[in-house]
Amino acid sequence: MGFTMQKQIPPSSVKRLHDGRFRERRGKVLIFLAVLLPMLLGVLGLVIDSSRLMTDANVVQHAADAGATAAAAALARGENANTAESIAIECVRSHDGLAGAGVLVEIPPAQGPYAGRSGFAEVHVTLDAPSLFIQVLNGIQRRSVSARAVAGREAATAGAAVVVLDPNPPGISLPAITGLTLPALPSTHLGGLEVLGLGKLEVDGAVLVNTEWGGVDENGDPAGKAMLLRAAVTATPLLPLTKLKARDIRVVGGVDNKRNYGPFVSGEDSPLRANALPVPDPLASLPVPTTVSDPVNVNPTNRGGVIIAGLPLIGLPTVLQPGVYDYIQIVSGRVTFQKGIYIIRGKNPLTNIPLQIIGGEVKAEGVMFYITNSSTYSASSGLPDNGDSDETPPGPAVGTILPSVVINAGLLGSKYTPLNSPGSPFHNMLIYQRRNDRRILVIARDTLLSNGEFGGTIYAKWGHLVMAGMGSFESRFVVGSMRFVNVLDCQIKPTTPLPPAYDVFLVQ
Repeated sequence: MGFTMQKQIPPSSVKRLHDGRFRERRGKVLIFLAVLLPMLLGVLGLVIDSSRLMTDANVVQHAADAGATAAAAALARGENANTAESIAIECVRSHDGLAGAGVLVEIPPAQGPYAGRSGFAEVHVTLDAPSLFIQVLNGIQRRSVSARAVAGREAATAGAAVVVLDPNPPGISLPAITGLTLPALPSTHLGGLEVLGLGKLEVDGAVLVNTEWGGVDENGDPAGKAMLLRAAVTATPLLPLTKLKARDIRVVGGVDNKRNYGPFVSGEDSPLRANALPVPDPLASLPVPTTVSDPVNVNPTNRGGVIIAGLPLIGLPTVLQPGVYDYIQIVSGRVTFQKGIYIIRGKNPLTNIPLQIIGGEVKAEGVMFYITNSSTYSASSGLPDNGDSDETPPGPAVGTILPSVVINAGLLGSKYTPLNSPGSPFHNMLIYQRRNDRRILVIARDTLLSNGEFGGTIYAKWGHLVMAGMGSFESRFVVGSMRFVNVLDCQIKPTTPLPPAYDVFLVQ
């Protein structure tokens, strides 16, 4: 056998060897840490400062968004650019807590796709903040964070066909009208806009309702101000088909039942939007008719009161000229209104109705009827109507109000078309009632035999309109409150809609 001799290392030598290697490694780690520590601290500082920078950037962008939106909302309310700028700055510095921020407001915007567009506001916000760690490495003690936002008004609905302006319509009672048969109506409003009867109402445009009365929104949740048995819009069916269909239904308050409202085009999403902001009067700038506002179509000749009861069909037509009338009543016969504006400033002493057309064959093409409750109205100066304020006039007592207009638009051979005068402020107007006149207007077309035509804009800012009938109306309505009483299906299809509802949107 062979032997291998191994040299034995004394235990004391092993310990010295181990200690030496440990001391060697410990020294290298310390040197390594000493070299990397500034880098590690720098990375840590970068992470912390970058996080703060992102947070500050979000805060500054939120403040710019809020400032631009506040400025655009102020412009939408009619405030001037200086006021809107102050509101934006106050919003950024006070409401968003950036007291030391620099704020630049451009009205209209100075750059981008909205540059120069009225109704839009551009807001730049700049904020300087201290660096906590990075300044140790690069000496930068502060860094700047900036953001930009643009907001303005844009269309939120289709062009309007029906605009109901009264936030809280007064109660009314419509008495029986000789020569016109209407279905029984509730004695007081159930809604600022009511759809009653046996058919559906289809509106090729937006329905905009400022009435604040409560009900439900598009989700079935409570909306508006709670009112017993009332809602801003109601559809009270006598048959399950009674519904309101429109391209948009925008309501300040709520509706009675969301299932009664549907899209104009079947299969589309619900058009209903409740709890919305009110819309302004789209005809607020329309003047009263005078020889100054429309010298072509206004005739100041006083023609007194007219009652026409001629022979039907065979009698010669009675021709009426534009001018100032005390009242007009047509019971029978053939009547032609010459083109122009008819100012009616009184009322029939027997019926107490200023304009009443209940029989005969009537041709009223290219005309506008201006109805005023002022017997002293001047076609030369517009007094006193041109002094009406925009404030809500007092409401009439229930049961005492008589209509100002009664027109049977279903008479055979009859035709009503609006003023056709593109240079006139009253172009496309058919009926214009004095703004602070709350009286009722009644338009009926309820016979299957009718071939009558009816179209044009009806404007009664604080009045109540009752539309009873069927078929298609090429009309626009701007009224205080309104009732559609559908004999069968009815369509509202204006050729030129009114302006849509606008909302303030953040666009950039």
